[in-house]
Order: sequence, then C-alpha cells, then structure tokens
Amino acid sequence: MNQQSEPQQLARGALGQAEVLFQAVAHLGPAGAAIVIFPFLTQYAGASVPFLLCVCLLAVLLTGLSVSALARHLPSASGFVTYVGQGLGKRFGFFTAWTYFLYDPLIPTVSILIAAGFLEQVIKQQCGIVVPWWAITLVSLAIVQLVTYAGVKQSAELNIILSVAECGMLLLLSAWIIGHAGASAQSTIPFRFPANGPHALFLGFAFALLLFCGFESAAPLAEETKDARTAIPRTMISSLLLVGGLWIVTAYAMVLGFGMNKAPQMLQASENPFFTLANSAWHYGWILVAVALINSSLAASIAGQNAGSRVIYALARAGVLPSQFAATHPQHKTPHVAITFQTALNIVVSIALGVWLGPIGALNFIGVLIAIGIIVIYLLANISVIFLFLQKYREEWRLTLHFIVPILAVGILGLAFYYTVWPVPPRPLSVAEAFVAIWLAAGATLAMVLRGKARDALEQAVAMVYRADGGGCGDTTGNSQPGILVNSSAEPGAKATNI
Repeated sequence: MNQQSEPQQLARGALGQAEVLFQAVAHLGPAGAAIVIFPFLTQYAGASVPFLLCVCLLAVLLTGLSVSALARHLPSASGFVTYVGQGLGKRFGFFTAWTYFLYDPLIPTVSILIAAGFLEQVIKQQCGIVVPWWAITLVSLAIVQLVTYAGVKQSAELNIILSVAECGMLLLLSAWIIGHAGASAQSTIPFRFPANGPHALFLGFAFALLLFCGFESAAPLAEETKDARTAIPRTMISSLLLVGGLWIVTAYAMVLGFGMNKAPQMLQASENPFFTLANSAWHYGWILVAVALINSSLAASIAGQNAGSRVIYALARAGVLPSQFAATHPQHKTPHVAITFQTALNIVVSIALGVWLGPIGALNFIGVLIAIGIIVIYLLANISVIFLFLQKYREEWRLTLHFIVPILAVGILGLAFYYTVWPVPPRPLSVAEAFVAIWLAAGATLAMVLRGKARDALEQAVAMVYRADGGGCGDTTGNSQPGILVNSSAEPGAKATNI
C-alpha cells in the first residue's frame, strides 16, 4: 500500500552515530535534570542521592538491554508502538501509542517551563531584574519550533554543541567542588542505603526514573539514521552509561558541597544549591549554571520534539491519526505539521500549568504524568521482548537476555509504579493521578473496541519497519531494495511500501 508521495518523505540517512547519540544525551538533559531534580530527590534519599542514582541506572540499563534488542530488529519511526504492537499485538500497540502522549510530546513543557521558573528567580536575586517565566517559556518554545522545523540534521548538530557544553560545565563544577573539599572530606555515606528506608527509596526511584527517560529517544529517528539497526541500540546503552556516570559524580559533588548532614533540608534552602555552590566556587558562578540550564532545556526540548513528532507522523502515515500529520516539508524533509502541533500543545500546557501551579510547582504535577506514562511503556516493552523473541526470533533466544533481564526490569518497574500511585498523594498530585487513570482507562477501552479502518490502520502502524539496507532480521518480504518500509508481519512475497 503506497501511502506516501515524494514530498512526504523524511530525510533518510541524514544522521550518523554521533547525531543519534547526542539525540539521546540531549533528551536526558544532563545539566537541567541535575539542577532541577537532584535537590528534589534529597527529601527521599537524603545524602544518599548517588546511591539512589546507581540503583536507578542499573534498573534502567535492564530496560535498555531489552529495548535495544527490539530496536535492532524493528527500526521504525513508531518506536515503542511498533515494539509493543509486534510483541503483544495491535491492541497493546494502540494502548502504547495512547500512553505515549503522556510522555515525549510534553518533554518541551517539563524541560522549558521548570527551567524558566528557576531562571526568573535567579536573575531577580542576582541582578534585581524581573524576566517573566512566561516570556522565557514562549521564546524558548519558539526557538525549538524553528530549529526542529528547519531539519533533523541541523537540530541534531545543534544538540551536539549544546550537550557537550552542558556536560562540560557540569563536570567542571563537580570537579571543583570535590577537589576543593579535600581528601579528608570525602565519604562513602552518599553510596550507602538511605536511612529513610525502602519505601522512601522506591518513591524516590519513581521520580529518579524521570531523569533517565529519554535514552530510547533516538528510536523514532530510525528512518533518518544511517545503519539504524546498529546505531540506535548502541546509542541507548552508551547514552545511559555516559550520562548516568556524570550524574553520579554530580550528585556526590552536590551533597558533599552542600553538607551531608544538611542534605535532607536542601529543598528548604532559599536558592537552588547548584547556584549557591557555583557562586562559592567562582565570582558570578551562577551565570555558568544559568547557561547550562538554558542549554539543557533547549537541547532536551529539541530532542523531545524530534522524537515525539516522528511518532505522531508515523501514526498519521498509517492512518491512526489524521493524515495532515503525515505531511513533511518538501525542502526540509521534516514532519512540519506534527512539529507545529506539538509546539502548540506545549504552549497551552506550559502556560496553563504555570498559571495554575507556578512554573516550579508544576514539576511535581507533570512529573507524575510522565513518570506513570513512561513506567507503563517500559513495562510493556520489557514484556514484549519475552514474547517477540520466543515467537518470532526463536533462533536468537537467550535465557538471560530475553527472559531473566526483562523479568527483573518488570519487577523493579512494577515496584516503582506501586510507590508512585500509592498511597494517593495530596492535591494537586492526586489530580494528576486521576487524570492519568482516566486517560489510561480510555485508551484501554478504545483498544478493545477497535474495528474496521481503525484496526487496519493500527495493524499498518505496528507492522511498518524501515529497511535502509534492505537486509537483516525482520525482513520477511523478500525485498532487498534499500530505503523502503516493509511489513514485518507480512507473509513472504508481500509487497513493500515504498516511501
């Protein structure tokens, strides 16, 4: 079925290994996530934030191993929709697509809105000038729109520059704090089990998971990546190790510099600890942290917009969403309609949450939305590995990689899900949980009643896999022509979809 004309193509093969690696690194938002979320984690783990991050990194690496196995076989702009749809069936694929809208499309909101709130505060404190959070938010979202609209290659190259800069600044500040403290101040306390107990640890783990969501964000760029079956799985694990290691060092520097005994009171401080530590390190050091925060929020938003818009595009291409979202720019080869829609969505959500809860207060609310959404998607992806390799790739099945690893990941994610939703938190977080429950219930209901054209479109969405090299696993059509989409669930001899 030929659904795409020439003007509706993505920029095939535009991205290499470096670009997709920094797509994932940028989506993780090394500096912004550390500045915003690390102090928040101290209320659960105290000075043991580095221990919490080590646990979370190991848990997410298990999911990373599972998801990278799926990406190697099923390169597609649909990402998790294809993975889960192929492993568990089209109805679960639809439910994944529905759940996905709690996650990547809102990354610009969580990245930019929260950063704007902190920037408004610190600029007022340090300079006596009021720069409204809403102005910072609108300007930042406009930049993200322009960059992602202009081309995936251009946005990926900008993300390399922004990500290298923010990682460098974070590492520089951490190294100075650790070195300035001296050998006698070093301690293993931050790497010990927190005194608050396991309940606090898993509650903190659920929010720490927000830090690591995005390692898989290169997956929706498969159709624009050279040798996607190798580059994207490698990116998933490499980005986790690179950024995870940097975060552990940074968290250690934070609790060391602020004071391990005072770490549980970090949230009550009058200023974000990273600005305080930077000012103690260098005159006007807050500027370095502010620049890193701006860099990180823009890079993460660009990466989230790139990933989210490709999933919207892929679902529209198959007929699940309105066909207008499948349009691509004839010159830039970007899904410009999906990109513009995502920008408009984030403007509305950012301003609404900022007015209601305040830009910083919105972190908890939107954090619950994204945390629950990503936990559900990761759970389904891990379960999909078990069924997909048992049924479709049985010759490659390995007990450890394709059963034990995903089962361990499911167990850890299940505990994180439980402690996220129970006990029910006070308002406004209870409102966020209620919204997610209604959203997921509606998605499950729609998935069960799928009929006719909607069902056929969903089957098309989960079956389309990009074959940039014309060979390799999953190519059951017998078609070795490069640059095509093939129906990976079709019978041998079925016709490929030429895009």
